[in-house]
Amino acid sequence: MNPEFAPHLALGENGLFAAQWPAFEYRPAQQEMSALVWTICRQGGYALIEAGTGTGKSLAYLYPIYLTFQENKNTKGPVIISTHTINLQQQLIEKEIPFLSKTLGFPLQAAVLLGRSNYLCWRKLQYYHQNPDLLPDELKNRFARVYRSAAHGIGCLEQLGYTLSPDLKGKITSESATCLRKHCPFQEQCFWLAARKKAFSAQIVIVNHHLFFTDLALRQAGDFSADGLVLPPYQLVIFDEAHHLPEVAAEHLGARLDQNEINHFCHRLLHREGKWGYGWLPSLRQRLTGKILDLAKLQRLIGVLEHELLPGLLNLENDLNTFFTALGQVIDLTSTFSPEEENKKRFTANLLFEPALQALVAQLQEKLDQWTGHLSRLVDELAEEEDFREDFYFLAETGLFFTKIAALLPRLLDGSDEHYVSWLNLRADRGGENGCYTLNRVPLNLGTLLYQQLFSQVEGAVLTSATLTVEGDFGYIKEQLGMDLLSEARCHEAAYDSPFDYENNVLVLTGEDLPSPDDPEYLPAITELLPLIIQAAGGRSLLLFTNRRQMDLVYTAIMPALTRAGFHLLRQGEEPRHRLLRKFQTTDQAVLMGMDSFWEGVDIPGPQLSNVVIMRLPFRVPTEPLFEAKWEALAREGRDPFLRLSLPEAVIKFKQGFGRLIRSQNDRGVVVVLDQRIITKRYGQVFLGSLPGGKIVSAPRMELPQLIEKWLAKSG
Repeated sequence: MNPEFAPHLALGENGLFAAQWPAFEYRPAQQEMSALVWTICRQGGYALIEAGTGTGKSLAYLYPIYLTFQENKNTKGPVIISTHTINLQQQLIEKEIPFLSKTLGFPLQAAVLLGRSNYLCWRKLQYYHQNPDLLPDELKNRFARVYRSAAHGIGCLEQLGYTLSPDLKGKITSESATCLRKHCPFQEQCFWLAARKKAFSAQIVIVNHHLFFTDLALRQAGDFSADGLVLPPYQLVIFDEAHHLPEVAAEHLGARLDQNEINHFCHRLLHREGKWGYGWLPSLRQRLTGKILDLAKLQRLIGVLEHELLPGLLNLENDLNTFFTALGQVIDLTSTFSPEEENKKRFTANLLFEPALQALVAQLQEKLDQWTGHLSRLVDELAEEEDFREDFYFLAETGLFFTKIAALLPRLLDGSDEHYVSWLNLRADRGGENGCYTLNRVPLNLGTLLYQQLFSQVEGAVLTSATLTVEGDFGYIKEQLGMDLLSEARCHEAAYDSPFDYENNVLVLTGEDLPSPDDPEYLPAITELLPLIIQAAGGRSLLLFTNRRQMDLVYTAIMPALTRAGFHLLRQGEEPRHRLLRKFQTTDQAVLMGMDSFWEGVDIPGPQLSNVVIMRLPFRVPTEPLFEAKWEALAREGRDPFLRLSLPEAVIKFKQGFGRLIRSQNDRGVVVVLDQRIITKRYGQVFLGSLPGGKIVSAPRMELPQLIEKWLAKSG
């Protein structure tokens, strides 16, 4: 390789990029990061890289990948790039990769692969195109629009440019359960198959973290079916937005039973299936007549449907709902909460021995075994019937679905294994009156599992984010992901500062005389102060909360006066997230109030967002099941759970919230922290010491509005 192509030279002040790209900005952090990633690409190993906002980290890791393929050194499959957000995926495939290909004159084959349900199914589209009367009237125009998009070659939902309703999406998207595989007449036009083929032949495959860990869970279970959701073999993976990995890994590497999912499947079989206008099994009963010419076989099939499968599934559906209700009563988890909230309760006993559940579970398993046995007989009879190919595949998948329930029940109900965390959660429906349960079981030590199943199985991995460290230390994220088990010589760490001038552009304010967040006087104090802060900033404010109850109380208290004064308050939950963000960006004197998902992924450069208010330090609720179990495990080991778990997790989230303010070189603004613990508690210095910079000022709370107004006036 020509030495001038090496990252430390190519990304230098007078290097390759500076020569070929007039708008190139030399960034020492980008140069150093790219050199480190290049080392991993050539020699293997692992790297944890914290790169501040504005570093240009996507170019820093993409360029070494290009060099790797240019040298033909990567013969062990594609490089997988896993991100958390769709926005970053689109940025990589639509902007960064084409730019590199053009600049270097060396195009690479790159593909974005989404989950299967994100692709349209041509066979279903054609069916409804030929049978439009089977669609409800309110979906006909929407379907026609989707069909036109598909006819122009757009088969990925993310590329449509508009959102599908859940009802329409369920009728026309691809799914394994109804796929005819090699028997499908539209196999050559299949959008899902085309996306998968492209991914398997690509040199760079871009996925999201959820799909990556779905794939890892399938590999862990040994499920390598030809049409399964499995990525191509890989030896090098880049994780961007890597601070999300512990949470996403826990979600996919555990096991669960979802009452809502079970009810949906039963409903589809019994009561409703858009293709025929009613349930799959009743429809099959009707369609058999006239298609099965062997009278004895027809009688056997109808007999199994009428006497075993239909009544049996009705009973199973009722029994499963009875089981979940009884389980909620045993654990004492009830739906006394408002809409959109979720209650969780951990259990540490083997609930199979609970008198209220023991006989119920035994009866349920017996009925599941009997019903799946009858279904298997039906599927075997349909195997050679060409007219019922779709039924054969769908009902075979149905059998696997209910067999899995029977197998999971005893495992999920045993909460006594200290290596796992078991809990039940109850999510309210939209009306807040009823809810659906989910039974969960997750490995307590995900780090060991990830070390065994992921990091020890690949030659190289790079994890990067703007928020991986606590006061410059990677210890917390390494332990969460099992990277502390890797050889120190093979695991590199690097933290690069943002090129942005935080010291001169960010004012960090705290109210030194604010009541503690748990003090009854706290809410009256902040609802008196917030309108003054918002007015001083001219709106242009993002208010970040840690729970819905506080957000709703604050909204109710401050909304009337601010609305009369001409401010526009936008609250999470009132509209979809993307619409709220768009309204905030295009509305004068706007104020956006949000919780968890708004602490990150909000990218609004310029003066429209000039004030971020953090209501309280984002410590996790101590009764959250997985968090509680980790806390107890650390305490048993004689380690301080607050310092090893609670504090670092809160600091990383705090850094994410802080990072919403400065998104470009010219941004300027204020971060207000309305939690006096940041100055009164010793651990407050850990939060402040983890920030990328800023002028920190503590003042009496009624002086804060004047300080904000004065600071923002300098940017005018």
